[in-house]
Amino acid sequence: MTELAEYNQPEPEGLLPADPMVSMIERVAMDPNSDLAKLERMLELKERHDAQSAKAAFAEAFSRASADFPTIPLRGQGHNGKPYATLEDITKFTRPVLSQHGLAMTFAIEVKEQVVVTAKLMHKAGHCEETSMSLPRDTSGSKNAVQAVGSTQKYGQRYTAQAILGLSLGEDDEDDGRGSGAAAPGVRRNGWADTVVADLPANSTPRDKAEAITNALCAQWGRKSSARQLFNEWDRRANLIEGDRALQGAHPDLYNKVVDAYENRILEIKGEI
Repeated sequence: MTELAEYNQPEPEGLLPADPMVSMIERVAMDPNSDLAKLERMLELKERHDAQSAKAAFAEAFSRASADFPTIPLRGQGHNGKPYATLEDITKFTRPVLSQHGLAMTFAIEVKEQVVVTAKLMHKAGHCEETSMSLPRDTSGSKNAVQAVGSTQKYGQRYTAQAILGLSLGEDDEDDGRGSGAAAPGVRRNGWADTVVADLPANSTPRDKAEAITNALCAQWGRKSSARQLFNEWDRRANLIEGDRALQGAHPDLYNKVVDAYENRILEIKGEI
């Protein structure tokens, strides 16, 4: 009776069930007659399985977190007077939600001829997504070399954070080109685009502005939850994307990036990735 009672005791709480794949790999590894090539293939399969599981867990967590994000106040003001969300407010309002869902956002900075800012969104299961932005140093005003890098870094962090989190970049001006502000050369004039580039450093090149618009477009795709919404959003921004004066003609590589992001979002919505 005692032996039976001990046998039927429940497992201690907190212990996870054994992974069948790990158990199988352990058996093969301990077998002196096992095939080393077979063991290596099993380990590769386990790594791919773990990576896919981590990616799926990331997607589910980010989907839930996105739905829980509060409205980010637009307390910053651009050169043209239009409001935007500051980096401080973005982190203040999103960090608790990200943490609640096992997510965390960090930044990496690389300073060479330009300042490359990378936002990293990580999940506790191990999957990480990144988005980068390369910017010229902000030498406007009386900034010294260190201040120029710091100003550019903060700007890059704000925009890469908004891009990777799928947040609004600021006031979405739907005036179809009648708004104020400088449109990005190489991209047709558009009020929404004016808002995107409004706070770029004064010495930004046409390429810098086109890259900012590209990142904003990719972020727009990520906000849509149906193929119909995605199609409508492309249609609204088509004058920035298609044609000789838009990304397609002026910056083919950025055009391809926008198309790839659009197609990947379609697959995500369909559940194929």
